[in-house]
Amino acid sequence: AAFLGVASTLASARRLFAILDRKPPVIEHADPRPMPEGRDIRLDGVRLRYAGAVRPALDGVTLDIPGGSHVALVGESGAGKSSVVALLARLRDPDAGEIRLGGTPLKDLALADVRRTIGVVPQKPHLFTTTLQDNLRHGRPSATADELAAVLDVAGLTDFVARLPEGLATPVGVAGTTLSGGEARRVAIARVLLRDPDVLVLDEPGEGLDPETEAAVLDRVLDRMAGRTVIMITHARAALHRMDRVVELDGGRIVSNRTSSAI
Repeated sequence: AAFLGVASTLASARRLFAILDRKPPVIEHADPRPMPEGRDIRLDGVRLRYAGAVRPALDGVTLDIPGGSHVALVGESGAGKSSVVALLARLRDPDAGEIRLGGTPLKDLALADVRRTIGVVPQKPHLFTTTLQDNLRHGRPSATADELAAVLDVAGLTDFVARLPEGLATPVGVAGTTLSGGEARRVAIARVLLRDPDVLVLDEPGEGLDPETEAAVLDRVLDRMAGRTVIMITHARAALHRMDRVVELDGGRIVSNRTSSAI
């Protein structure tokens, strides 16, 4: 029986070793600098090309996002919006150029500090195969019942949780398969808000939601984040009127940078 399993075992081992041998996309700084007090973000001549890609995902992007401002990044699929998200969360580092937070290069800061300060709701959020409460508390294990209730209200999930047979103790299934796409996205929003980040990055937050629900959720999120930085990546126009600036990307470059009133 062991002999019959050798071929499949070796194939699995090759895949595992290929992952282990792969160069990490980001490397923790050996002597990270303390977090700066400021929360302004600057992308300076940022370039990023994915392996095997014909053209760069980002091609010389320079952008200032003052601390406390609300900025929308818009553009067609493939314009480079989600690549900005990956760089801000330090899932990748730019091939050229630099990103600074409060005047300090992002790569000089501890990864844990960056990800505690910059909360990201990705376009495809991952939910763990456990209860709804455990998924929320992954953002902040010490959260109280009142704090959970507050973020659920912001995400528009209060009534949804009340209808569940076991409330917050209800399992969400394997990787959240018992939830709809819109429900999973709102759980991810609530989970990040529970961490109370100084900078919130929302990648297509309204995907899977009807326009009325999307507008209501975004309004409450922006109210909660008043005075703190919000970067929203979107195709839709919901909440654009509440942005300080709307930046349009195309082909990895900024083609427009306007106040929301100019749209």
